[in-house]
Amino acid sequence: MNSIIKSSLLAAALMFGSSSVYADTLIAPSPTAKMDGENKVVAIYGNSYTHYNNNLNTRLRDLTRSLLPNNAKGYSYRGITISSGQLGWHEPNLRFQNTLKAWDVVILQGNSMEPISNKSESREYFQTSAKSLAKIAHDAGSKVVYFMTWAQKAHPEQTQALAKAYDEIALETGGYVAPVGLAFANSLQQHPEIELYHSDGKHPSLAGTYLAASVFFATLYNQSPIGGDVPVDSDISPDIAKKLQAVAWETVQNYQSQR
Repeated sequence: MNSIIKSSLLAAALMFGSSSVYADTLIAPSPTAKMDGENKVVAIYGNSYTHYNNNLNTRLRDLTRSLLPNNAKGYSYRGITISSGQLGWHEPNLRFQNTLKAWDVVILQGNSMEPISNKSESREYFQTSAKSLAKIAHDAGSKVVYFMTWAQKAHPEQTQALAKAYDEIALETGGYVAPVGLAFANSLQQHPEIELYHSDGKHPSLAGTYLAASVFFATLYNQSPIGGDVPVDSDISPDIAKKLQAVAWETVQNYQSQR
């Protein structure tokens, strides 16, 4: 870990209070930290990237039921999405959902290119929104996980820019990161025959959503998704599912080894 990141982590510790950062893993000690706890009750705030293919939360739920003990009894996943929505649009949703249930984990997904937009006002709105939503979630006792989005199919160079943006906002706000965008890049490199994109080259195919769900499973539960059920409403073969699960697990492990 280089000196700049170490200094940033120290600043984050001072901002949140050193005792809370290291004694209570509600606040991530670093974006790449492993999560602990059962993380049973999860809310996902996103847009169509989350909503496509019968919702990411559905795919994550089905994976947990096939992989966790007792068919993941007591675990629940809710997707709250706004089509084309920016992250800040979810603040009223987050406040309302917090009156309904205590969430173990709140997942935050910015608009696809919002964190790296050419428009400074869009980038600033993302950063301001992330800080506000993370504080609301933490004050309610929820861990925060950022959904690192993927590059558009025609612009693979966006991967590292998005990864950097999500790492930085997570570091600043005490959040964890699910490296979905890195998993997309790794899958495209290792298995170019698997189509991860919808026809528009932006939204995910079902394979892309399944890969994202596998990354979230690995991130939330520190467990390999290999062997999880294949979606029953798809033509994804067991072989393709296993390849996506393996990419997800490898990506999360490599990402978290950067601590």
